Amino acid sequence: MIPGKILVTGGCGYIGGHTIVDLVNNGFDVISVDDLSRGSLRMLAGVETILGKEIKNYKMAIKKNEFSDIKKKFSTSAKYKPQRFFDLGEDFLDAVGLPGPAIGHLNMFLGHSDTGKTTAAIKTAVDAQKKGILPVFIITEQKWSFEHARLMGFECEETVDQDTGELDWDGFFIFNNNFSYIEQITDYINSLIDAQEKGELEYSLCFIWDSVGSVPSKMTYEGKGGKQHNAAALSDKIGMGINQRISGSRKSDSKFENTLVIINQPWVELPDNPFGQPKIMAKGGNAVWLNSSLVFLFGNQKGAGTTKITATKDKRSVKFAVRSKVSVLKNHINGLGFDDGKIIVTPHGFLAGKESTEEKASIEKYKKEYAEYWKDIIGTDGDFDLKEEKED
Repeated sequence: MIPGKILVTGGCGYIGGHTIVDLVNNGFDVISVDDLSRGSLRMLAGVETILGKEIKNYKMAIKKNEFSDIKKKFSTSAKYKPQRFFDLGEDFLDAVGLPGPAIGHLNMFLGHSDTGKTTAAIKTAVDAQKKGILPVFIITEQKWSFEHARLMGFECEETVDQDTGELDWDGFFIFNNNFSYIEQITDYINSLIDAQEKGELEYSLCFIWDSVGSVPSKMTYEGKGGKQHNAAALSDKIGMGINQRISGSRKSDSKFENTLVIINQPWVELPDNPFGQPKIMAKGGNAVWLNSSLVFLFGNQKGAGTTKITATKDKRSVKFAVRSKVSVLKNHINGLGFDDGKIIVTPHGFLAGKESTEEKASIEKYKKEYAEYWKDIIGTDGDFDLKEEKED
């Protein structure tokens, strides 16, 4: 928590007085409201003696008409930009009730492997380009593919380094996979936001971090710590730093509006007693979870929560898609979202996934639109059967 101004009701009582001492000792500026019906100014005087500073008390009961003057004097209200979302397509919206990640917030895509997280991240980057927001890929996994991203409409061009002859990719994005530990990543994010503030970078940024659970803290990397230090580093750097700068960009007087999308994997914390409920946890400790405004769960918490869809033709079969569960696990923006959605994850994006007439029409439309792609894969231009396997 960042120190600020706090009003304590009943500040002249025993509990209120001790609360004031603790808050002031932790850097907060405190005022007291107490009608002295039970409290005493002698108690407050004792608090002032302990702290060595004056604590202002307003003698009044907490009633709406009497409290308005205090609110006017000590409250400030920042103005924020209208809330916008990245658009991952109509089928994603139908599945979860939200268009995609919230712009100007920390968002998390949570799920096991092959459930649609990376597809959602790429579609976020595709829409960011359309909105003129610069995608910044922070990649700590080794499976990233620009060929895959380009299938979904991400604009990038393959280039050749004239000096080394190595293949590279160019376009309206920033890509960096040269990280060894968490602190390098958070310093990198801060450096780009600093560049914005200095006028060296003229775009809003959409940071896409894949994935937060695959990189250790500096202490762990150097062999001086363990998992608890990973969580501590994330809490310090994200909870007390990065998230404050991301959320600050939502204010109406900010020239830019930055977003952080984190890809993460879940694990299940079992209850202490047989009657308790398992709790879904995110890798990296509580910091990422607590600071995320939106959390999308892909698959389920125990396993993949997916079914594989295979394309077959003349005894030949290839993977066509995956049907995945998807839900809004946390929404601190507007409270909306479904917890029972399903989507079909294809190489080109999302399709409707609730086994309905709309799904069949969506699949047929997709097969026709990408007939040339599937012809190269399976040897036929859309004339193939689909077989769905049992759920993982």
